[in-house]
Amino acid sequence: MKNIAKALAVFTNLCTYGVGIAVLLIKLLKQNFIAVFIISGLNYNESLFFNMALFCIGAALLGVVLVMLVGEYEKKEVTVEFPIIWAFIPAAISLYFVYVGVTGAATREKLIVIAAALVYILANMVNIYTGTKIFTLFPKNKNSK
Repeated sequence: MKNIAKALAVFTNLCTYGVGIAVLLIKLLKQNFIAVFIISGLNYNESLFFNMALFCIGAALLGVVLVMLVGEYEKKEVTVEFPIIWAFIPAAISLYFVYVGVTGAATREKLIVIAAALVYILANMVNIYTGTKIFTLFPKNKNSK
């Protein structure tokens, strides 16, 4: 269980990092994308950031559920220190997303893009915390093979 939990914690962190980097590259390279959740009436930026926000929310919920499941098997209480160093990349990406939102054309676009940027950074913070908690609950045992 502990190896699966650690692998899922790393996977959810990589997913939220990856979606932010992918959206950043899409915006910087002015590439097209295929929306998973299509809502009629949304423009390009709104659709892109809305899909990113939904993905990040799902990944953050997966991290929370994973910690709850691990808590059922491991009953000990641990002190978790938030590793702020892992939040620098998502924070920088989120700042660029806020810039994209501020320079948006319409008010609705600005609101959706800035809200998606906030969802992105918060989802990354949740996943970093849950990953740290799982790795704190299951430290590397030097005696086991």
